[in-house]
Amino acid sequence: MTGRVVDLQGARLERRLELYRTRVAERHRTNRAAVEALYQGGTLFTPQGTRAGRALLRAQQLLQRASGLVELLSGEGVVPAPRLPAQVDALYRELDTLLSRSDALSGRHARVAGVARLPGR
Repeated sequence: MTGRVVDLQGARLERRLELYRTRVAERHRTNRAAVEALYQGGTLFTPQGTRAGRALLRAQQLLQRASGLVELLSGEGVVPAPRLPAQVDALYRELDTLLSRSDALSGRHARVAGVARLPGR
């Protein structure tokens, strides 16, 4: 056996961050595709399509904020990542809220468990 130590907590935190990064990117793609479909089909220019387009735009704004939080949590931004567990947990709760609100605006009604609430955390 080698004397190698594995940081399980660090690996869990990195995996959690990667799950959020993937969720945000996937929602960006699906919202963009929905706006394109509204535009290409001409539906965007109807009253109902305009409402749907505005809701998708608001969902994209929430996702932009979520992307900023993921960047903050990863430490890749200008501001250093928070280190206190309470601060980190608060940011993940905000991420869950932003994703939930974005899902509601973009018509996703399925309840998806937040990564922060997954068993075994």
